[in-house]
Amino acid sequence: MHFRKESKETLQSGYEIHKRHYRSQSCEGCPLKERCTKAAGNREVVVSLERLRYQKQARDILRSEEGYALAVRRMTEPESVFGQLKNNRGFRRFLIRGMEKVTLEVGWLSLAHNMLKQATVDQKRKVAILQ
Repeated sequence: MHFRKESKETLQSGYEIHKRHYRSQSCEGCPLKERCTKAAGNREVVVSLERLRYQKQARDILRSEEGYALAVRRMTEPESVFGQLKNNRGFRRFLIRGMEKVTLEVGWLSLAHNMLKQATVDQKRKVAILQ
């Protein structure tokens, strides 16, 4: 890939994104062209160096001891509950609109989740006593 040009994109918020454009010299006869690009010409890649810097920074934080501890804590706190609501209970979207009503629906979901969790604990305790 060869450097072609630099460009600047300004978002509605006024934030500027600086990009670098790279293009291959020739894709003709390449056996991977169909999987690599749908363009009629050569493959072009656009890279934001700032985005790459942010990705590296986030990766470094996650790989640190503190980042690992935060990720583990996140896994044990809310993520498993949301995963269970989505996968096990089939909850994909709210049935009603409005913050007050959605808050009520989340409350009902949380109550049902906690009751089912308590029922599982009680069942395991009962089985342990009978053995």
